[in-house]
Amino acid sequence: MPNNKSHAPQLTANLQSGFTAQQDTTTSAQNAEVDSFMRAEMVVDSATHPHLPFFKWKPKVQPLNLQNIRFQEEGFFKGSPYLRFDKLQNRHGVMGEPAPRNLANDDLVTGVLLLCFVLGITAASMSRNFILQQLKGLFRLPYRRSNVGETADELKYQIFLVVQTALIFSVSYYIYDKEVLGNVYTMATPLLTMGVFFAVFLSYFVVKHLLYSVVNWVYFEKRNALQWRNTHLFLTSVEGGLLLPSVLLIIYFNLAIQYALIYVVIIVGLIKLLSFYQTFVIFFRRINVSLQIILYFCTLELLPMMALIGVLTFIGNYLTLNI
Repeated sequence: MPNNKSHAPQLTANLQSGFTAQQDTTTSAQNAEVDSFMRAEMVVDSATHPHLPFFKWKPKVQPLNLQNIRFQEEGFFKGSPYLRFDKLQNRHGVMGEPAPRNLANDDLVTGVLLLCFVLGITAASMSRNFILQQLKGLFRLPYRRSNVGETADELKYQIFLVVQTALIFSVSYYIYDKEVLGNVYTMATPLLTMGVFFAVFLSYFVVKHLLYSVVNWVYFEKRNALQWRNTHLFLTSVEGGLLLPSVLLIIYFNLAIQYALIYVVIIVGLIKLLSFYQTFVIFFRRINVSLQIILYFCTLELLPMMALIGVLTFIGNYLTLNI
């Protein structure tokens, strides 16, 4: 018993220190739990947590930003470790071939064709008297034709129609080179490629007109040379006007390229035949020679056309390989 009495104060001190340590541990746990709730910005109430002091934490309101919400992750498998959207976000299928450029959807090409159509109709209406005279005298003999000269305005309109013909040929050759030959150009717009072809066709008409003028001035009379100049300008203008419907049908109505090519060959062949006939009627009808007209026509009509085909082929290959 004395021994027990001697140990009582030490036991009481140990109990008090244990109770104090337990109380400190409880207080630390409560403070840690409160701190965790404060970090989570949650509302803590004494009804749900009776061991915590009564207080409320006001949540922080942030503006809603839809860009921060990943809607693709919302679903039945949300939170699954096997669903990895970060591994699939850059996979959008197999790369396919790019869609070919459609001329019908190109505003520049549409504007150019519409402008050519309107200005061509205007030029034809302004020079309709000269066109009618040329049509009437197309199959007449030279001595039965009326000597009706053309005014300066009518000459300007004829030159514009020749420029329009060069433009129509450039668009037609671009379509032929793309659809039949299969050449693909990397230019930003097809209008640039058509511009290169337009410069080639315009140079062809200018060079051929200069060759005709020089040869006719040297070997034939001035009256016959002037008559051939008017006839040549008229036939070139008619050639462009007849080719315009085929270009519009190909671009906007998906006309088969085979039928359009047949139509173009027929029109160009008819114009060449009319040119050959007019050359014979104007220059060689009173001269009983057949070799001279063949040499004249082949030198001034067929050789420039063959040179034109070679230049167009070379330029098309160059643009395909280097640009």
